Amino acid sequence: MFLNYNYIGEAASLLLGCLLMFVMLYTRPKKTYVYRYVFTGTIWSIAASILQILIIIIANRPGILYNSKLFPVLLLVYLLVYNGVLYFIFSYVNMMSLARRRQRREFLLMYIVLSAIYITALIFRMASGSFYTVYLEYVDIFGFVRFYCIAGIICAAVCFYATVTNKHHISRVIWDTVCIFVPVEIAVLLMQIWAVRYYHAVFAGMTHSAILLLAFLLFHNIPYDEESGCESQNALDEFIKKTIGKRDFYLVFTEFKLPSVENLINEGDIQIVGINACRSIEAISNKVRLFRLSDDKFVNLIDVPDEKTALGMANQIRGVFDRVKTELKVPFNYVIITGKVDKELKDPVKIRQFYEYIAGKFDGKNNSYYYVAGAKDYEDFAGIFEVTASLKDIRNRMDYNDERVVVYAQPIYSVDSDSFRVAEALMRLKIGDKIYSPDKFIPIAEKSGCIHALSCIMLDKICRVVQDLEKYYEFDAISINISSKELSSQEMDTDFLDIIDKYDFDVSKIRMEITESAMFEDQSAAADNMAILDRAGIQLYLDDFGTGYSSFERVMDCPVKTIKFDKTLLYKSLDDDRMDDILSYMIEVFKKNGFVTLVEGVEDENQSRYSVERGFDFIQGYHYAKPEPIEELKKYFTRKSNF
Repeated sequence: MFLNYNYIGEAASLLLGCLLMFVMLYTRPKKTYVYRYVFTGTIWSIAASILQILIIIIANRPGILYNSKLFPVLLLVYLLVYNGVLYFIFSYVNMMSLARRRQRREFLLMYIVLSAIYITALIFRMASGSFYTVYLEYVDIFGFVRFYCIAGIICAAVCFYATVTNKHHISRVIWDTVCIFVPVEIAVLLMQIWAVRYYHAVFAGMTHSAILLLAFLLFHNIPYDEESGCESQNALDEFIKKTIGKRDFYLVFTEFKLPSVENLINEGDIQIVGINACRSIEAISNKVRLFRLSDDKFVNLIDVPDEKTALGMANQIRGVFDRVKTELKVPFNYVIITGKVDKELKDPVKIRQFYEYIAGKFDGKNNSYYYVAGAKDYEDFAGIFEVTASLKDIRNRMDYNDERVVVYAQPIYSVDSDSFRVAEALMRLKIGDKIYSPDKFIPIAEKSGCIHALSCIMLDKICRVVQDLEKYYEFDAISINISSKELSSQEMDTDFLDIIDKYDFDVSKIRMEITESAMFEDQSAAADNMAILDRAGIQLYLDDFGTGYSSFERVMDCPVKTIKFDKTLLYKSLDDDRMDDILSYMIEVFKKNGFVTLVEGVEDENQSRYSVERGFDFIQGYHYAKPEPIEELKKYFTRKSNF
């Protein structure tokens, strides 16, 4: 004779379901196609646990709570709800395959048939009275529990069969999960039949609540994508943290250059081919893991120490993508970067940035590339990473006295006065004992959003020097270069003018150099900023003239005062009579329209003589003066006579 049914397992299942529902409602889970099955299934699981607990409470106290009409209705409702739970679990497992989704009607029909068999058996068993027996001390519900446990076992077996027959269309993680947990599920349900018979314990609710929790944790919170089988960036970072320095492993970083969505022939077909590619990569070896960083960036981790083996697997991955290009017949390219993870990089973020840095070398190239990273790449990146970290620190501190921003200046020769009247300020970056030239850090600063901070610090330092020089020396101005991103920025004019207003000197002593590409990249915003600077009394130079695509008309419509000819025009004109004629004509046209002309890159006497003969007003180059720390400008400017 049994004393009481133990329903601690069902209470735990109810608590687990409620916690899962809370997490799904108050976090931001990944709501994929199959998420709705987890969400709705959790609601039904909670309802099933509540009903099961009610049934057990009644079964434990029949003398007080049992009602011969309501109790069988309660059992019937539970069994129907339990069938609903099985439906959502069954659908979730099968609909994680894109191929199965296309057979959704067939699967729905199959489940309707299974449900019909289930309900028919349910009615037959209830009519026969084999679900429960009422005693004075308790209600024996062994038949009831055994019935739905057998239904759960059948559902698990069908899910396993469906997974086996669909193995090539699902990710490895789904296959592994099903292979591990379906046998466990069947074993627990068999144990439940035995336990309710001999130990009066009911815990079947844990079988469905645990499965739904597992599904949520794996595919909607962290770390897997159920379609591709790719793990998340967080999962990659955790692997790197645990493994780096302990054993060698390799990464295959892939960036796809895909056409825009409107140019895709059939997005669904592309998705299927992409998923098939993931299955092919997984088939290479169980030592290959897939990670997805974004829509177009993926990482394959090859967890083997041997370089030859790893590069062989990487080449097979490349072969998969080449096959995809053939199958899709949609124009796209890829960049694949393969390399052993250097333990010196240490940090997962730094490692990802290294591979993106290498991939960036192939930007703008209309082809697919496969590249194996070497020691030189790691060495080059170490310097760039150091620069990037310093730039971000400079931006965050925003200290106008930051000693890492160093101002150099190159005096510019005035042909008419035969003296140095102006100079161009040039930025350098000092990190430790190293001095970096602009070509090394300006592109990084623009990409990382640090360029405006550098320009503000640079301008403030120039203003201090101008204020001191103006007291004792004769000069016209010092110019500063403005990047294309800044010229289109809404904050540029306000920030720059606020800095200049702090100092007591003639604002015309500051000039700003802009490039042709900057002027015409965002013409409306650039024109507004140029007009504001011009009204403030700041002269504008058009830098690198001749390297862009502007016309005379467009240049003359802009408020620039000085045209700065790029050195390539000078060098070509020295060797080509036709270019010489064109250059002479351009100088003449600009000067007739009131522009000042300046040529840069003059490095020897021949170039100097040519520049003077062609009528340039100002000449800049190593032949006259090299860039030096801005404090050295006093050597070139004429000292005022009253001092």
